[in-house]
Amino acid sequence: MEKIITSTYSVLDALSICLEKRLVFAIYRLPGQEDISLIIQNDQKLQEINSLDDISSKGGFLIAPFSKNTLDKSYLIRPDLFFRNTLTSDEIEIAKSLSISFLNGTGHIPPDETCNEDYLQQIRKTIKEIEKGEYDKVVLSRVKIIPGEFLSHLKRIFKLLCESYPNAFVYLFRFKDHCWTGATPEPLIGTKKDELYTVSLAGTRSYNESNMDISNWNHKELMEQEYVTQYIENVLNGYNISEYQKKGPYTKKAGRLIHLRTDFSFTFDEAGNNLAPLISALHPTAAICGMPMEKSLGFIKGIENHNREYYAGYLGPVGVDDRLQLFVNLRCMKVLENKLALFVGGGITDGSVPEDEWEETEIKADTLLSVVQQIK
Repeated sequence: MEKIITSTYSVLDALSICLEKRLVFAIYRLPGQEDISLIIQNDQKLQEINSLDDISSKGGFLIAPFSKNTLDKSYLIRPDLFFRNTLTSDEIEIAKSLSISFLNGTGHIPPDETCNEDYLQQIRKTIKEIEKGEYDKVVLSRVKIIPGEFLSHLKRIFKLLCESYPNAFVYLFRFKDHCWTGATPEPLIGTKKDELYTVSLAGTRSYNESNMDISNWNHKELMEQEYVTQYIENVLNGYNISEYQKKGPYTKKAGRLIHLRTDFSFTFDEAGNNLAPLISALHPTAAICGMPMEKSLGFIKGIENHNREYYAGYLGPVGVDDRLQLFVNLRCMKVLENKLALFVGGGITDGSVPEDEWEETEIKADTLLSVVQQIK
């Protein structure tokens, strides 16, 4: 009998097809795992999400913006095609048969780059408001523009991010005129067996053995993380979730950086039917906005010269493998025509030193720059 040989293709081969045909897709690798998953939608008609109530039953890749009150909407990329790690020759042919989109995905007007002096002035103004007692903490972001044509290198960039940051959520998605990639260290909320978990993550230093010792961190950094922890505890208590497990604060290595982290976990029974409103209440946390949250959000919109769009929003697979895995979209960049817009930010408190805050954002930017600089 003649032996039938079936060719096997990598999921990255399918990614090349998605990029060439400008399909609606999301490819991702979960923290601490090696599996790479690819979700492809077979048309350009996006499913706008106005309520989180039924996302788990629908399934797909959820993308939500930083602000709920902007023109940027939440979308769910449908898993019309779903692949993990490998594809057969028949499956690769199905991907090849999808129609090419005429949206190039890089046509947006890029945000203006935030220069050093502008960012320092914003920080000084923020510190004055904090000293008046208006805020406990405000998170300010800035934009760094990297000139160059990177669309044709996105497959390699994604692969390098996976290799460089094994403990991050690494992703690349494309829909309409949006194309983003990143390697974020921060979970928003997720499921593990019969539990839900969330994380308080704030404070950043470069990695070295001394910084792994939490006793070497200063009061400003500890308080920055504590504000986030307090916010999450207030949200959980507001939904009568009192039997949660809490671990931390402790130091957590993320590539070349170290963060302060506190973990929370609780049962599905405690959450009850409140999962959707709980997610809405957790976002944005003090780690990406400030305290008090609503007031800080208004201040940020008034002082920052750019729209954050999907930076500091949240994203991830929902209803895939019967799990929910959402992450805060940090360490990310938007791919544009002949340039990248890299978004970074930092928490400002009354103990902040403007020049140090600028340097912290430079360190965070290096998460992606160290990969981009390898592309020739």
